[in-house]
Amino acid sequence: MGFPSGEILAGTGLDEAWLTDAEALVTHAQYLAIVANALRLTGNPALGLSLGAKQNLGELGFLGYAIISSPTLREANEAAMKFWELNGSLVKLTYHEGSELGTWEIRPAFPIAAREVWIYAVEELLSAFHTAASFLSNQGFRYEEIRLSYPEPAHGHLYRELFSCPVAFGTGADLFLVEASYSDRPTFTGHPRMALICRQQCQLLQARLRGSDELISSIREIVVSSMGQLPHLPEVAHRLAMSPRTLRRRLQERHTTYQHILDEVRIELAKEYVTTTHLSVDQVAARIGFTEATTLRRAFKKWTGMSVKEYRRLNGPARSRSSR
Repeated sequence: MGFPSGEILAGTGLDEAWLTDAEALVTHAQYLAIVANALRLTGNPALGLSLGAKQNLGELGFLGYAIISSPTLREANEAAMKFWELNGSLVKLTYHEGSELGTWEIRPAFPIAAREVWIYAVEELLSAFHTAASFLSNQGFRYEEIRLSYPEPAHGHLYRELFSCPVAFGTGADLFLVEASYSDRPTFTGHPRMALICRQQCQLLQARLRGSDELISSIREIVVSSMGQLPHLPEVAHRLAMSPRTLRRRLQERHTTYQHILDEVRIELAKEYVTTTHLSVDQVAARIGFTEATTLRRAFKKWTGMSVKEYRRLNGPARSRSSR
């Protein structure tokens, strides 16, 4: 769209070299910052609808080709659900099939405090799913119904124009329904042998990913349980029964550091406290390991591009003097 990459990556700690690194990873906080930057720069609250429609299954690597080569839509859905974590999505999906309708429920893959980012994530998924299903079946695809947790946005009419189905806002859940019989349709891209090979590769990638997640998840649990008295890396290493040098090496293999994990946890918790409680800035600072509220204010501005007060006013509970 012509925006400088530096502006899209602002506040993430990433640079243009990261964009050209085929092995590069992104943290949850960095991903959310990129989306927030994109929404702000484009001024397009319906960005997710347009970008989702442009996504190509082939861009998902082995996962995409496991879906494409599945002989039926049911098998394509099974591959997507089984290996969903490989696509690095902002959301996660669960599927339930009834006698007449199949239901996919959309939930955040990790904490997403900003409503506009959550709307983007849902819209991107709805649009991308619709495009992929139409491609695989080589014919029109139609949702039976879409139900969304958030109030209808100003561009709500676009949902009905794009998906040609009933759309209900403010329902308390995010889900979409499709005729169950649709799953039995064959794909025009089916290739059973290729599907088997791609699924095997997905299993290897998933095992590798979960191995790294186990270590990072353990570190995150230690950090969260120690909030207020944050542990240094040697203490974390000791609790994980390894040397500090080994822990640094294993994190380096995962293209991250202990400080990055610590910052990510702090960002997520700070946003959660600001948007769901009336805690003062001093109280939030103490809970996430900052000794002074001024330090949190500076960090929060860097993380979100907004002050605590502005962020709470836009995303949090009813206005409260405790945010001052």
